[in-house]
Amino acid sequence: MTQVPVHIDDGIALVRLNNPPLGHVDRGMVGALGAALDLIEGTAAVRAVVVTGETEGIFASHYSIEELEPLGRHLRAAAGGGTDDPLPVATELARHLARIEASPLPFVAAINGTCIGAGFELALACDIRIVEDGDFTLGLPEANLGLVPGAGGSQRLPRLIGPAKALELILMGRTISPIQAVQIGIAQELAADLALDAALVMARRLADQYGPASARIKHLVRQAREIPLAEGLAAERAAFLALLAEDEPIARMHDLNRGERDITD
Repeated sequence: MTQVPVHIDDGIALVRLNNPPLGHVDRGMVGALGAALDLIEGTAAVRAVVVTGETEGIFASHYSIEELEPLGRHLRAAAGGGTDDPLPVATELARHLARIEASPLPFVAAINGTCIGAGFELALACDIRIVEDGDFTLGLPEANLGLVPGAGGSQRLPRLIGPAKALELILMGRTISPIQAVQIGIAQELAADLALDAALVMARRLADQYGPASARIKHLVRQAREIPLAEGLAAERAAFLALLAEDEPIARMHDLNRGERDITD
């Protein structure tokens, strides 16, 4: 059985991260994540994606230290020599997370348990994070092993919550509770019950939106942190004008003008 099974139903792809008993990210999970993304990207009917953990109490944990320690010893013995990419699995994971960010589809992380290290970095790559109120932690504890985050955590977290708070958490290797994750802006919602249920409700709403508009919104918002304001405003105006002339927005505006649609719904 794959470590990352995908179930597609009515436009929503449900991705389950499954590596019991501890939920570590490892070579197998990284490869399976890539296959899951291939399936999603190749299925035209998919309009929104939910990612959650399959193992009870775990979304996804840190990368397998059983794999990393011998890799570290090998790198030390090689003294930096050898292949151009000494850790291809890390490059592969980074590529998959970049695919999630760049995807035109909205990705919702339903965080239903421990979410640390590489698992936390996966959640950061998603567009929306919904977390359960449970007895588990989230964060980047790599500093406690004398390491830095290896799959984008040091770059995505400060863009999300600001450099000061990100520095505190990453330097201290500190993990936080679900409530704290919402309070400081890592997660957008604290689920009243199951994170998956709340995420599926949100995914349904996202799937009902006009796909090309959602894709442009993702691109505009993500590039806003990297380009000058004037350039971003010009890109927004171009996107607005392009969508304004498309059939679906025209039909929705027509329904609104006839009193058959509410702009807030």
